[in-house]
Amino acid sequence: MVAKPLFPTAPTEVLADENRWVTGLRCVEMELGEPDASGRRRPSQVEGSELTIDCDLVVVAIGTRANPLLTGSAPELTVNEYGYLLADEHGMTSLPGVFAGGDIVRGAATVILAMGDGKRSATAIDAWLRGDWPPCDVVDAPEASAVTPA
Repeated sequence: MVAKPLFPTAPTEVLADENRWVTGLRCVEMELGEPDASGRRRPSQVEGSELTIDCDLVVVAIGTRANPLLTGSAPELTVNEYGYLLADEHGMTSLPGVFAGGDIVRGAATVILAMGDGKRSATAIDAWLRGDWPPCDVVDAPEASAVTPA
């Protein structure tokens, strides 16, 4: 059986149990409308297309500013003067076993830099989980400190 692609789909609600643990993500299918005066095709909801995706984790990856809820719920995480997480050359934060990269470390930057951070952190996470720390084969990625927020 081939699963139907979920694109374009927009989340509408995070579902949780009585203990506030994530149980699913309610979504709606979207379609592109006719081009407006600028040529942009705006998305609109497909009526009757609501669906629920069962899951136990939702990662919100939007915005270019650090969310204060993150550091409020994990005060062990160290931030810089701009409120972004500090991470070492492997992407590990001040909380052992917690890795970060991209905008939450660099501030607004390019997708290419975030991808490099992700590759570097994936290598480091694998080494951490295998007990082979520090990793000896780190993917080169530009240092986060080289980029300052705009």
